[in-house]
Formats: sequence, C-alpha cells, structure tokens
Amino acid sequence: MKEIISGLSLLFLIQGVGGLINHLTNGGKSWFLVNYVDAFQGYEIILNIVFIIVGGVIGLASRKKDDSTKSEN
Repeated sequence: MKEIISGLSLLFLIQGVGGLINHLTNGGKSWFLVNYVDAFQGYEIILNIVFIIVGGVIGLASRKKDDSTKSEN
C-alpha cells in the first residue's frame, strides 16, 4: 500500500513541478494534465502549485504512517 501512495505522491509532484516549469517557460502543450482540462485554463500556475503541495502532503503522510507502524512493532 505504501508503494501505491508513494507513486501517487510522485505523480502529483511530477505533474506540478513539470507543469509549472512548462508554463513558466512558455512550453507548448505537453503531457501535463493542467494543459488539457479546459476548466483549468487561466489557473495553470495556481493548480500546478496545488499539485506540488498535494504531492508533498501525501508523501509526508505516507512516511509518517510508515514510521508509526515501525515504532509499534
């Protein structure tokens, strides 16, 4: 389960960081999710930052849960 959560965290981080770099460097449409959802247009930078934060929170939460499980054993 930890691997799935870590993968999800990594996915959010890659989407956020990559999308932010792509948008700030005026890159074209790429595989970043924010570029393809019409409702997100105009909010790309904000949503990429939200993706980064969500990915970080998920990653930290999975590490805390793993640490608490180890300390119980």
